[in-house]
Amino acid sequence: MKSRLPPLGTLLAFEAAAEHKSFANAAKYLYVTPAAISQQIQTLESHLDLALFHRSKTGVKLTRAGESYLLFVQAGLHELRSGQQHLTQFRHLDVLTISALPSVAQKWLMPLVLEWMEKHPDIEIRIQAGHTKINFNHSASDMCVSFGQSGYTGMHKQKLFTDTVTMVVSPELTNGLLNELSIGSVSKELNGSLKESSSVDDLLTLPMIHIDWGDDNNNLPQWDEWLRHLADKEETKREFSIHGGPRFNLSSMAIEAAVQKKGLLLGQYSLIQNELQQNTLVAPFDLNLPLGEAYYLIYPQRTLDNNKAKAFIDWLVSKLTQK
Repeated sequence: MKSRLPPLGTLLAFEAAAEHKSFANAAKYLYVTPAAISQQIQTLESHLDLALFHRSKTGVKLTRAGESYLLFVQAGLHELRSGQQHLTQFRHLDVLTISALPSVAQKWLMPLVLEWMEKHPDIEIRIQAGHTKINFNHSASDMCVSFGQSGYTGMHKQKLFTDTVTMVVSPELTNGLLNELSIGSVSKELNGSLKESSSVDDLLTLPMIHIDWGDDNNNLPQWDEWLRHLADKEETKREFSIHGGPRFNLSSMAIEAAVQKKGLLLGQYSLIQNELQQNTLVAPFDLNLPLGEAYYLIYPQRTLDNNKAKAFIDWLVSKLTQK
């Protein structure tokens, strides 16, 4: 059998005829005549030296060879159509494109991008949020904000920051417990007097919001670890219990749940700045645990050839250095 591929038109005609089970209906679908479809199928069968259809007065039916070949043709045409759709992202390469994890894009990156846009209104920026690692060979992204740096061999990697988590809660959920705790003097409590405060015990009976990062869970401090560090600050070494509560796979959803008074949260410091400033969440304890990986800005060499992208990178790194 020939290894040379048949004309694309014959494959499109074969796909349409197989899916519509009729040359006439395939012709209507492709806006050609039935005779044209018949001719394309004959050309394809001649090229393959195999019959692909059983013909009858009521229509056509695939042969066993036709059924098998259809699977490959559909898969191949699907890839071609996907590839063509994929190319649309390269029509606006003058736009600065930054990819990031959804919660990081929403809660950390967006405020910075908006600040940059204020200073550079002539530069258009596009933010793409997703969990998939960026293949810069197949993507129009200029850079991505990544948790950790694995999977990006040969790329430039700029460490941005290592985040921490601390317990936060809506002040409306606590029924005055925070006033009893005296947030301003929490550090003093943690240095010895915490064991005398029943308010702490009452606070920690509230539901605890949980975040599931899947494969990265081991890099995100969980309630058992945070409560253990809290207990270590006491002379009596009490054990605090973990309580159930809603679970989310996005940090941004967990933060919103905490704002909506659904429980205590171990919130990432970089993602809860707006809530802390607006006092919709408060941090009763001066106890912060670092994440197991840092956040990195990843980009290929071609990004440095883009003056707009390079200017943004320099500004972002400078901005973080100032903090």
